[in-house]
Amino acid sequence: MLLGLRISNVAVIEEVEVAFGAGLTVLTGETGAGKSILVDSLGLLLGGRADADVIRAGCEEASVEGVFARTSVLGARLEELGLPDLGEEVLVRRVLGRTGRGKVYVNGALVTVGVLAKLTRGAVDLAGQHEHVSLFDSGLHRVLLDRYGEVEEALATYFGEYSALREVDARMEALGGDEAKVRERAEFLRFQLDEITRIDPESGEDVKLDAERKRLSSAEKLRRLGSEAELLVAGEEASALETVGRALGLVHDAVKCDATLSPVAQSLSTALSELEEAQRRLNRYVEGLESDPGRLADVDERLDGLKRLCRKHGATLDGVLKKRGELETELGTLENRQEVLEELATERRKVEERARKAARALSKARTTSAVAFSAQVREGLGHLAMGKAAFEVRVTPGETLRPDGADEVEFFFSANPGEPARPLAKVASGGEASRLLLALKRALAGSDACGCYVLDEADAGVSGAIADVVGRMIKEVSGHRQVLCITHLPQVAAYADAHLLIRKAVKAERTVSQVTVLAAGSDRTQELARMMSGVEVTREALGAAEALVRSAHRSLGAPRTRRESGPEGGPRGRLRRLA
Repeated sequence: MLLGLRISNVAVIEEVEVAFGAGLTVLTGETGAGKSILVDSLGLLLGGRADADVIRAGCEEASVEGVFARTSVLGARLEELGLPDLGEEVLVRRVLGRTGRGKVYVNGALVTVGVLAKLTRGAVDLAGQHEHVSLFDSGLHRVLLDRYGEVEEALATYFGEYSALREVDARMEALGGDEAKVRERAEFLRFQLDEITRIDPESGEDVKLDAERKRLSSAEKLRRLGSEAELLVAGEEASALETVGRALGLVHDAVKCDATLSPVAQSLSTALSELEEAQRRLNRYVEGLESDPGRLADVDERLDGLKRLCRKHGATLDGVLKKRGELETELGTLENRQEVLEELATERRKVEERARKAARALSKARTTSAVAFSAQVREGLGHLAMGKAAFEVRVTPGETLRPDGADEVEFFFSANPGEPARPLAKVASGGEASRLLLALKRALAGSDACGCYVLDEADAGVSGAIADVVGRMIKEVSGHRQVLCITHLPQVAAYADAHLLIRKAVKAERTVSQVTVLAAGSDRTQELARMMSGVEVTREALGAAEALVRSAHRSLGAPRTRRESGPEGGPRGRLRRLA
């Protein structure tokens, strides 16, 4: 939902700041007052194309700022795009420069227009601006139909079979290529495998050999250190064994006089035993050390071979051993390629048949949904004085299996009797687009995730009782979504939860566009009367306007209460802080 909008130096708008609430907000005013400028400015916040010509004369830059309610979808996109998440709101600012260079900020972070478009895609539908109307994007028609028809189960079943088919295809592709390439690959695998087999490494062998190499290359040093250690332990009069033995004898004599020294005697006795064992082990170690240049050369050569093998395959020794298993498996598959291919071809036929069966079931579900959806949209168009318009959802089954099925889904429309229905984006424009969007949104009310609809003159070409139906239908949709509606009909404006009046004024000898929030009561009644009677507001027009408001309230029950935002609260204050 759009919470607030501020526009600076865009066309005839010098500075406009507006807060929006839930429900239906209507924008009224004379032709050329600047209503469409607000809609076009909102389009810039959705990643729309910018033109330096929209910058107000005499200014070097223009800016548009908006506050959107943070939804779970927007939150996920912020995370995906690596943008700051400020909590309950998303702040967007776009600056246009006369030199052509602009800037875009999302929650204070500088981003590209492309990132902005990805973030806000589907958040707002702008009828009449086809580049931003998600419903008119044929690439989304299948998604919308699937959502309307609740075919998730059939789609999931199909996708499972399709994934299995792609897996078999990938395995067959790995065996593909002409015979010469297969033989070349097999020879290469044999070469790599023979090299590993020739060296025949064992897991952990490099660690053991490295330790042995260090021992062999330091044999003389180790013999010297071991001998000196043995002498210090037991080879001289002042050796450790001699010293501890004398201390033990003295403590034994003392124990005869004071038994509390018994633990000390025990500790010294244990130490003496440990020293004797250490002396024996040192002796065996020194006697066992040998200088073996031949063995050292063999170890060096083996280690060098293992290291070359690891470098060649870019892995540890355990990784090389794993690679050997993979090479053996692939080589075995290639050597039995024809057999494997025949087995995979048989498996593929079975999997493809299951996938096509699931695709037909999915197509049938879509076709059934398309009939109901088309009828519901045509019913809505009938209420909107377009009863003779044609609308249909065409589901065209194809032969090519894709992740979303084998169907092409597209919306077709014709506003004029006798004219063939054509793709939606090519024929709907202006007021027709807005009314068609309204009928589509009415049909999709239970499944569409868009939070804000902007309807640009959805009442074009209608009047009287039909205008009242348009108003009631827009009001009905606004019960589920925020709706901003530009209208010239008082019958539509009477259903609004909030009413914005856009008008031109002269400021410092220059024309500016201003937005006024009309309070419920006399202000709104005055504007409705102006819309009914023109420049001169008559007493009769005021009476008719009051009757129109009472009629709208009676048809819908009690009016919606709207919270007003103060000068520093709500979106207004946030937009100021954003600047």
